[in-house]
Amino acid sequence: MPDSLHTGPTPGLPLPRAQLEDWFSDRLTTTGVRIVLARLLAGGAVQHNWRIDVDTGRETHAFVLRAGPNPGLPESLPKAAEFAFLTRAHATGIPVPEPLWVADADVPFFVTAFVAGDARRASLIARSDNSALIQDLASALARIHEIHPGEDAACNTPGSRVATLVQWFDGIGPLPTEIANGLGTGLRWLRAHAPADTGARLVHRDFRTGNFLVADGRLTAVLDWEFAGWGDPAEDFGWFCAACWRGDARGRAAGGLGARESFHEAYTAAGGTVPDRERVRFWEVFAHLRWTLIALQQGARARAGAYPAWELEEAATRVPGLLDGVARMVRA
Repeated sequence: MPDSLHTGPTPGLPLPRAQLEDWFSDRLTTTGVRIVLARLLAGGAVQHNWRIDVDTGRETHAFVLRAGPNPGLPESLPKAAEFAFLTRAHATGIPVPEPLWVADADVPFFVTAFVAGDARRASLIARSDNSALIQDLASALARIHEIHPGEDAACNTPGSRVATLVQWFDGIGPLPTEIANGLGTGLRWLRAHAPADTGARLVHRDFRTGNFLVADGRLTAVLDWEFAGWGDPAEDFGWFCAACWRGDARGRAAGGLGARESFHEAYTAAGGTVPDRERVRFWEVFAHLRWTLIALQQGARARAGAYPAWELEEAATRVPGLLDGVARMVRA
């Protein structure tokens, strides 16, 4: 996040090409594997996603290799943990890229099957009719929220999620007074309005337009599970419906794609229970503050040399507008 075209120097693959070919040979249990395509995909300002096509001599396989950056974001999961959530989702029948292999290399990565589709937020928001897509998304989210944590899982409450934002705020370093004051006001509001814990379920935490693939107006895969965890399902509602992710379609609260009511109806039809409006309002304020802090973290990553620098710097420029939105919401 955010999504746009890559600019600047391109990062390298996590392994030298010849070594990566040997790695694929081992997993495909065949010799003579050649990488015939290795192309960095657009849209990843945190993770680096590569389209990798390999030729075994008999057939060509298309994969996506997902590697973590350095430096990353504080909330990003280790590759093995993200892979585990993706595997759990796939086993439950949620439309996600099929998880295949995970590598604990010097630069950890994992590989999934390639899924065709369009993830460009601008093109999806520009569509006049997203009714089928909204139904697919609501159904997928309802199925995500059906997944319960195990006994030893680390679960978050609304209050502990606010504490995470406070920790990020405290660790960011000196900020301009206006930005620090805006963040402080929003965080105090969240502390005062945090709803009661209602039990943890699987939460995607980056479920928004731009993080799923669409073909012919239908959902093909939910992407980017690097922030997933156990917590309040309403957090996904707040993130998906937050005004900051609607692009130019400000009046279409369901991710800039359609009406909030349509999304709620489809979620209910898929077996989910829609959270009450005040609870979602809390999570929408949370979403704007979380995105504000992530944008500041992205700016810090750009200054530390992370790729793509222009995109990360652009994220940081959104901070004043995001805080204006927070101010309006907490006054409402």
